[in-house]
Amino acid sequence: MENSADWISRRAGFGFRLSENPMSEKQWFTNARHSIKNSKSYIDNNRIKPLLKSIKRGLTDEERKIYSGITLNQTAAILYRAQLWKEEERALKANENLDKVIALKGVRPQWLSAMRRADLCLNTKQDFANRLWLFWLNYFTVSEAMNNGACMPHFHEMIRKNMFGNMSDLVFKVVTHSAMILYLDNNDSTGDQSKARKQKWTTDGTNENLARETLELYTVTPSNGYTQDDVNGMTNILTGWKVKDWDNVYKAQFVEDYHQPGTQTVLGKKYKSTRTGTGQLKRVIDDLTALEDTARHVTFRLCQHFISDKPNPSHVQQLSAIYISNKGQLTAVYLGLLDILQTLEHKQDKFLNPEVWAYQSLKTFNISPPTGVPNNRRFKLNHIDNILRELGLLHGEASQPNGWSEVEEDWLSNEYLDRRVSFSAIIGLNTHYKSDTCTAIKNSGFSAIDLERFNLSSYSQAFVSDSRPFQSQIVALLCSPGFLRS
Repeated sequence: MENSADWISRRAGFGFRLSENPMSEKQWFTNARHSIKNSKSYIDNNRIKPLLKSIKRGLTDEERKIYSGITLNQTAAILYRAQLWKEEERALKANENLDKVIALKGVRPQWLSAMRRADLCLNTKQDFANRLWLFWLNYFTVSEAMNNGACMPHFHEMIRKNMFGNMSDLVFKVVTHSAMILYLDNNDSTGDQSKARKQKWTTDGTNENLARETLELYTVTPSNGYTQDDVNGMTNILTGWKVKDWDNVYKAQFVEDYHQPGTQTVLGKKYKSTRTGTGQLKRVIDDLTALEDTARHVTFRLCQHFISDKPNPSHVQQLSAIYISNKGQLTAVYLGLLDILQTLEHKQDKFLNPEVWAYQSLKTFNISPPTGVPNNRRFKLNHIDNILRELGLLHGEASQPNGWSEVEEDWLSNEYLDRRVSFSAIIGLNTHYKSDTCTAIKNSGFSAIDLERFNLSSYSQAFVSDSRPFQSQIVALLCSPGFLRS
């Protein structure tokens, strides 16, 4: 008998709907490989306009236009950021309440990004591609800082559209994006010998945050043995990359007047300044991403997300070899990852992070993401950003640039489990979390066939079946060891 895709759909996707017949494992892998080899359909399907149109309450037509714009166009995001900054200054001078502008600057962009993720992950059939998207959002963590909130929806979209290309191109687009430039304080990083310093336009000096994270988190990692001199060289190369919002120009771009001129050295190689700045930065990123240290780091992280908290070195080596032989072409690495996933034993040994677990919980019962629109940070059940924040993982709010943990020990705590129990308890009861599947379970409980699809232990299966009233079976399933893991 052919294996079903129930296990792999939870390990490398967002699970399955109980109301639908199981897909075969062979078909799941065929679909996943097709989505990677033919990524244009995934990239083009941004869904943002129909998503915003489907939200009937809480948004004006003008806001729908703005939110579509800041998702799909970086210039629109930078312009909107500047407008909000001016509005905040006006409100301060007028001694007005700042709640509205604060919501527009930070709360709404976070909500918009969360809505898009939930929509794409739950309402499209490209689960593996969307799981890769979530992986890269965490790999290239950006959190709210320096009024960069309006730029984050486009940053997430930029990663989604560029994660099928070359690692070098992806890293370049990440470090020169407005959201990242602002987040890691590169906007004011100014070369000591730059024209801006010589003319005394600014007293700002260099800031090494973006340079250090480019080496430490995005490429070679400290295992490479780079030194402070290498960080200094990378810092000087990145000077002048700014978010320009003056002279009617709204772009993240290189501004030569703020750049440290001359030749810089990184990992023993010399990089000459160029007038546009692009060539110098592109060359160093090309060299960094071509190194085996970067290959091992990228592939280790992929294996840790999809396979095991402690990846098998042979898996990392296998994918690293693919990365190097394909010169950092990520599509080849993803296909290699699928080959490994297809060989794995069907064990429930990879703990689901809060966001993936939440989406799998909703999908199991065919529940659509809630569409409430926030005007402040007060918790409401119909705001998807509130739910993800409460569960512990909302992209845009990681406390450190290294993002959210991929390992079980950091999520398996009484506090985080209690939050999952509380969320599970509203499914089927709260008006925003109801479905025909929930109603059927509340009336009759799970069937044995339903529970077998989750590969639960015999103890867990019996515990869920014996739970009364039937509504409590939903909590028992979603918080069982077998559902918390995939």
